[in-house]
Amino acid sequence: MRLLCLAAKSNPTGFVAVAGRPCSSTDIARLSGVSEQEVESLLGELSRNGVFSRDAQSRIYCRRMVRDNRTRQKLCQNGAKGGQASFLNNKGIFALPEQNAEQASEQGSEPQKPESRVHKPESIPPVVPPVASPKPKAEVAPLAPDWSPPEVWREIATTRGWSDAAIDQQAVRFKQFFCFGKGSNIRRSDKGWRQSWLNWLDRELKFHPDAAITGQEATSAKPADYPPLPEELLSKLKNHYAFNASVIQRWLAPCTFDLDQGIIFAPTGFQASYLENHYSDALFRALGRVFKIVVKPREDADGQA
Repeated sequence: MRLLCLAAKSNPTGFVAVAGRPCSSTDIARLSGVSEQEVESLLGELSRNGVFSRDAQSRIYCRRMVRDNRTRQKLCQNGAKGGQASFLNNKGIFALPEQNAEQASEQGSEPQKPESRVHKPESIPPVVPPVASPKPKAEVAPLAPDWSPPEVWREIATTRGWSDAAIDQQAVRFKQFFCFGKGSNIRRSDKGWRQSWLNWLDRELKFHPDAAITGQEATSAKPADYPPLPEELLSKLKNHYAFNASVIQRWLAPCTFDLDQGIIFAPTGFQASYLENHYSDALFRALGRVFKIVVKPREDADGQA
């Protein structure tokens, strides 16, 4: 909202700029009253979702505001042309009183046309196709008090790296929230509850990156057969606030970095998607370049992928 207010007052209208100069993260942070790091994170989120655009000068602008301003200027120009023509030719609201009186007398002297008596054949009403009956809506219900995650749900969580103990722990918390907590009044279909369960697990990973390995033996999330990351890469990651030891071990240690080509090879599709959605901006700020994240399964001991 602060950016929209600034764009509305800017010249040209719709651009986040001061005196035609694009606003930097520092300028936006000063105008919004938040930290520069938070501004960069929020701008990255807005950019990924296509909320705003940038011009050749890297100025942020609101597409709709620019489009509306262009339409408003065009209408003003057209209105000015029409008003000037009416004024010069004494037409419309600029017509002289004598012309208005003559037009009224001419309209009153014209004979009235007889009413048309042409009979038209009766039109045949169109054939309306039968309306298909709507599909029955899925039944919605609250979460059952004796609920436990189905085996299919557990398999999906396992493919995403969740241990059995961590799944049991999250199932207890999920049941307590939606059966006896604030979510006890929520009613959803079976498909909706399944998606809620997956969203619950993704949210836990976002705030607690090591939640999926809770209850396992005292082994790190970094397998022993993973080669260590280069020290230069580790030092840059540790200097950024988003990468603690747990995040590095769980999400980045299984990956292979090609610093020359700017590619990160993730072992699974879920891990590649998670890095892309949660840490792409942080990787860009920490390493100073944009990395492309692709899926490349690691080879096992026999050399088979």
